[in-house]
Amino acid sequence: MSQRHHRLAYTGIIAAVVLIFGLLAMNFPVFLDDYDQYGWQIKCGTGYLTDLTQAAAAGGDVNYVDQCESALLVRRMWTMPLTVISGTILLAVLVAAATTSARESLLPHHTDA
Repeated sequence: MSQRHHRLAYTGIIAAVVLIFGLLAMNFPVFLDDYDQYGWQIKCGTGYLTDLTQAAAAGGDVNYVDQCESALLVRRMWTMPLTVISGTILLAVLVAAATTSARESLLPHHTDA
């Protein structure tokens, strides 16, 4: 295997790991540091889905809905670019590996007998 193949493989592995990390980070719940009237930490949803029912029910003097929207925005601001960039790099690596493999399979093989 040439050094180019090794670089492609390492780049693909790193991009896949970063992509998985970004997708998992989007799946983890987003909580506020505050608690509702029942003593439960206020959950805002995940990076994929917004759930503001607990924040709206907590009410009081503080607007927990706005805080939840801000917390979700922060989560999405760093995870979405991370997943898009790593997914794009992974796709480029896969295309480069496939074209390199196809090109090498078309070249005549030299066999010394």
